[in-house]
Amino acid sequence: MTLHDRATAGRIYYGWWVAGAFALIIFLSTGIRFTVGPFLKPVAAELGVDRGTFSLVVSLSLFLYGAFMPMVGRLVDRFGSRVVCSAGGVLVAVSLALTGTMTAYWEFVLYYGVLVALGLAATGHVVASATLSRWFIRRRGTAVSVLSAASMAGLSFLVPIAMWCILTFGWRASYVILGVGSLLITLPLSLWILRDDPSDVGLHPDGVAPEPLAEGMAPALERTTVAAALQVPAFWQLAGGLFNCGFSMSLLSAHGVPMLTDHGFHAMTASSAMGFLGLTSIGGGMALGVISDRWGRKLVLASVYLLRAGAFSLLFLVQDPVMLMIVAAIGGLGLSGSLAMSSAMTADIFGRFSVGSIFGLIFLSHQVGAALGSWLGGFLFDLTGGYGMAFGSACALLLVGAGLAATIQESRRPVATLQAQPVAGGQ
Repeated sequence: MTLHDRATAGRIYYGWWVAGAFALIIFLSTGIRFTVGPFLKPVAAELGVDRGTFSLVVSLSLFLYGAFMPMVGRLVDRFGSRVVCSAGGVLVAVSLALTGTMTAYWEFVLYYGVLVALGLAATGHVVASATLSRWFIRRRGTAVSVLSAASMAGLSFLVPIAMWCILTFGWRASYVILGVGSLLITLPLSLWILRDDPSDVGLHPDGVAPEPLAEGMAPALERTTVAAALQVPAFWQLAGGLFNCGFSMSLLSAHGVPMLTDHGFHAMTASSAMGFLGLTSIGGGMALGVISDRWGRKLVLASVYLLRAGAFSLLFLVQDPVMLMIVAAIGGLGLSGSLAMSSAMTADIFGRFSVGSIFGLIFLSHQVGAALGSWLGGFLFDLTGGYGMAFGSACALLLVGAGLAATIQESRRPVATLQAQPVAGGQ
């Protein structure tokens, strides 16, 4: 059966198969990125380093994960997602296996801090968003929201799986298991399912043929250069919002449980609340994607930041375990949707063939915010003896992010992507 026959044999639009493949890849990529916590104690003890020294490598990996994204995005625009994801999957497997063999700190820096970060970037959100933005226009919000749901599922499920592996097989074997397991899933999906554009299999975006153009009109250009995008206010508004998103996410993941235990909650209660928050964000992210396709994206994005600001405030103030779980459920909606809406709006504004390069650059601001949030939370705690200033700063930044999202002028885009242009000689 030919590729075209496989793509058109069933009633399900092939783009949804691509979205499903990316969901599994993102599940693994994000989940592996967040499994570093269970490895902290055994790796630090084996290498003879303290937690601060261990965390420096994690911070380096976190920053480089974002720093590699613009490069990865450009590679996707040039060579396609199949090549980039396949190479990334191999690199993740090799670098994790090497991490399992390390005996010196410099090896930890190289294998995990640099190589794992590059491999995860090549199998991460930017690659998936850039590709799905080509497959979908009308259902773009729903499609990219699948990625957000997969991310939160990876966070919720792979962390305890990694801990079980460490307790059962040891940390060295666990790194190998994670690497080989991810390769056995990522590589076949990349080679067999992923396709970069619906035209590759004789289809159209959303599976619907475009309406015929008026006489004398050529198809709209769907690509914007980075230089042109930098001149559009929406680029900076999206980047500013994601900086604040990254700050709050990193602060919560690094300091959420310690903050709750400082406030008197049992460690298991605090951890359960964080896990429940991740689980509720799975369904919440999908619902927000459907809503955005029907009623627009920027108000959904602004609402996500507002909900998160409210959840952060309540998480800091709540004292009852039952209320804590209710707040976690609300927070799940606030944690989901920001990356999905930002990538979808990038495609809407700058064209579906520019998401890799442009959203890759926007995503870098997310990771800069993440690196700052993780470090500043600890610094402000040492300075003030509590997390009030850190969580207050996060709330203020999220309110700014909501304002930036709500004021995006989606019509302010490069002229080349705004509308079809007359054909030379046309009347």
